[in-house]
Amino acid sequence: MKIVVVGAGIIGVTSAYELAARGHEVTLLDKREGAGLETSYANGGQIGACEVAPWAGPEVPGLVLRWLGRADAPFRLKLKADPEQWIWLLRFLMRCRASARAQRVLPNLALALLTQARMDAIAAHAQSEGAPITFNENRNGILQIFRHASDLKAAAADIETMRSAGLEQNICSARECVDLEPALVSAIQKGEIAGGIYCASDRSGDAHLFTARLAEKAQRMGVAFVTGAEVTGFETLGDRISGVRTKAWLFGADAVVLAAGVATTGLARLAGLRLPVYPLKGYSVTLPVKSDVVPSISITDEARKIVVSRLGDKLRTAGTAEVCGYDTNIEMLRARSVLAATLDIFPQMNEVAEEAVFWTGLRPMSSDGSPIIGQAGRFTNLYLNTGHGSLGWTLGAGSAAALGDLICGTAPQLDLTPFNLKRFYWT
Repeated sequence: MKIVVVGAGIIGVTSAYELAARGHEVTLLDKREGAGLETSYANGGQIGACEVAPWAGPEVPGLVLRWLGRADAPFRLKLKADPEQWIWLLRFLMRCRASARAQRVLPNLALALLTQARMDAIAAHAQSEGAPITFNENRNGILQIFRHASDLKAAAADIETMRSAGLEQNICSARECVDLEPALVSAIQKGEIAGGIYCASDRSGDAHLFTARLAEKAQRMGVAFVTGAEVTGFETLGDRISGVRTKAWLFGADAVVLAAGVATTGLARLAGLRLPVYPLKGYSVTLPVKSDVVPSISITDEARKIVVSRLGDKLRTAGTAEVCGYDTNIEMLRARSVLAATLDIFPQMNEVAEEAVFWTGLRPMSSDGSPIIGQAGRFTNLYLNTGHGSLGWTLGAGSAAALGDLICGTAPQLDLTPFNLKRFYWT
């Protein structure tokens, strides 16, 4: 089949790779000049099966009210005269129940574990070809730290459920946290860590580097990667899409995959689909590593609402969420709040604070915290791979593999029913 994949972030590139590996003629389109230059560019780096619970939960409405009016709040609403935003917010708020959050954990976890398996397979294949994909991968695990014992106890309640699904995690005392990660000694001395949860099998790495290297590998496999290609519409024939139009070209297609991050919503609308996906703006800060006392384990600080990952000679911190539409301007107050949180937990990084590089990106977040994967709408050959939110790096390769199975009609590695768009028709 001739398959057109729209979007060259982590989701689109892994989708193109999986379809090419199954023998299809794949064209990958992106409006930018290369792969992984939007949401995949400077995220928090975690490939964390332990972090798959949706953001929507019973505590969220109270937190939003508490943070109302704070320009540097970890979660901020900037309401607009935009029906798309209001509809998404209503759907999101309806999911702020413990039962609704629990409903999505195990499907997301299965997808995260498949992602790790697929990344291992991709790495092994690249290694066998003598062209390893290097992306500053770190396999030292992820440590979630908690300031209050009550928060640790609440988070630990889900460990057995996740263990039964194949993910091992350990509860750690404050002393065990610093034994695992000596760079936390300052936070321990200040009494800011009551304990933690450690997942040894989780990982971190540079999503942009991986995406760019995998795009190169996909091209060697025959994928035609067309940059500077902004999709303007679709050619249709009956209940099928026969081609994808850009400003300059028409690409014939037997199947089309929309995997363009936040742009997928607008593209889907061209095909008559309205998606429950909206941008959540996040910030990251990248610092050079010039000290020996830097974390070797990826850290999630639940009190500060940040994640920290060592990426080779850089330290990356990501945090904040803002429902503000499609604005990608950097507000320095919010950007510096992420830097301040980094320096608070790792004061040894103060010596390189002036070299901080700030970035912001838009996460394509579905209202229930799980991606939308599969065929959708009246066009039988139109497929979606979107809505991953902050979990694109964690769920990307698994999403692509599962979608590849569906398109090709091969034995499924994962049941995609929980990720079908139809789930929103009655929730």
